[in-house]
Amino acid sequence: MRLNRLLLSLAALGFAAGLLPTVAAAQNVQVIWRAQMATPAPMAWKPREHGGITVSPHGTWLYAASATGLRAYVAASGEELWTAATTERIDSQPVVDNGAAYAVTRAGAVYAFDAVTGHSLWPEPSRLQAAVQAPLAADAQRLYVAADPGAIVALNRSTGKPEWRYNAEITREFLIEGQSGVLPAGSLVFAGMPGGKLVALGARDGGLTWQVDLGRATRSPYADVDTTPVLIKRPVKVDDKQPGDWLLAASHSGGLYALRAVDGHQVWHCDIEGMGPPLVHGDQIFVLAATGTLHVVDLETGNVLRSHRLPGNPSGYLAWSDVSGGTLLVPTEQGLDLVHAATGIAVSRAMLEWGFTAVPQVRGERAYAVSNGGVLYALALHDAQGVW
Repeated sequence: MRLNRLLLSLAALGFAAGLLPTVAAAQNVQVIWRAQMATPAPMAWKPREHGGITVSPHGTWLYAASATGLRAYVAASGEELWTAATTERIDSQPVVDNGAAYAVTRAGAVYAFDAVTGHSLWPEPSRLQAAVQAPLAADAQRLYVAADPGAIVALNRSTGKPEWRYNAEITREFLIEGQSGVLPAGSLVFAGMPGGKLVALGARDGGLTWQVDLGRATRSPYADVDTTPVLIKRPVKVDDKQPGDWLLAASHSGGLYALRAVDGHQVWHCDIEGMGPPLVHGDQIFVLAATGTLHVVDLETGNVLRSHRLPGNPSGYLAWSDVSGGTLLVPTEQGLDLVHAATGIAVSRAMLEWGFTAVPQVRGERAYAVSNGGVLYALALHDAQGVW
């Protein structure tokens, strides 16, 4: 009963405010603080902020990318720690690791900063001479950048100098703008390619270990593996037909695949076209199709358990919150929607103001999101008895 009352309250308050230009006036959604990072051009039509947020490992600081550069904030208060202005916009999610914050501009200039002070760690940015939109990734030795079209560059974290570069062979004219980042996992790194292939490369030298074609060119000219692979940790069993860790990877035309990380062998295939990045929670996978349909897929079998059409125009990204037993945060052109994970019901439109494109971040009882208007928000979600 408490959950039903809560969902009805959110629905009434959130969608009643659907035409407001700023924050929906719902008692269940509290704006803790907000920070204006960038201002859209006066004549801008549907501006986009793709870069989004990275939260420090201990949850104390936020690193937010925008059209004007990279900024660091105190997560609790919104106090600005430092600002690093860039001459080009940042559409890639930054990465923070071992006291360093890394960001790359749309034009391919890679920056390294001290995570606390904002001081540059390299004498000058590393310039890749290629467009970059995909999120950055790092391991202990290297920073990995996925650049358009179909290039993976590994940079030395200490110097910013390139150590190796992998270039995929692209034979098609029709490409989706690259959003697939690199997934480092031990001695290998995995990445999706515009031509429809998922590749496993040696982390040390970029050598090709294996590749699998996931696209279906006969179905659509857009075969791109356009989302960052997800690693599923699994124990190795001698008598298991599918031993070791799995990878989840989505091809725009081919659907969602589970593959063995060791050799790319297919475990299962879910034939749904145009999937966004998979979000794994427990034994279920949540993915948004290009049609705006939310699909819930069984992790073990790849079978679709249920599907729900979501309102608005979702960006394709999802974030998980434990509120109400499981709630999805869905960025849309109209606002940041809260969707009950078990039913697919959109129970509230938390905020509007230009809408959202970048994936939000959730830490405990708080959510952080950058709007398309260049505003960074810190949110708390409440029910009648306090923070969820």
